[in-house]
Amino acid sequence: MPEVTLVEAVNLALARAMEDDPGVLVLGEDVGVDGGVFRATVGLQKRFGSERVLDTPLAELLISGLCVGMAVQGLKPVGEIQFMGFLYPCLDQLVNHHPACAIAPRDGSPVPWSCALRMGPAFARPSMIRKARRRCSPIFLACAS
Repeated sequence: MPEVTLVEAVNLALARAMEDDPGVLVLGEDVGVDGGVFRATVGLQKRFGSERVLDTPLAELLISGLCVGMAVQGLKPVGEIQFMGFLYPCLDQLVNHHPACAIAPRDGSPVPWSCALRMGPAFARPSMIRKARRRCSPIFLACAS
């Protein structure tokens, strides 16, 4: 098996998930044209189209809210939050709205979605790591039903 970096592994995993399931889509700040702030989504928009790899405004709460709404509609969104420090506005969606929506479908169908976060020396300046550790450590990576 060839060696790959963490960012390459994320890209390969997203591509595989998108190949296997047309309901999987990626959304976040600069994930489309630019391939994300860390280039974890580079090439995905060209490969899968702008309807499945969506650039969003700089609004983490919007990303998490869209993920919950898309999941309720049967899609499998992967929301990219650039840094863990920006997760905190999203906690209302993660903790309150997603669980409520997850029990809403009367047919018992799941309401899955994922939230990709970046933290650590490979992804952030030292000052950002210290701030994130002060606020909450460790933190969860994904939310799914």
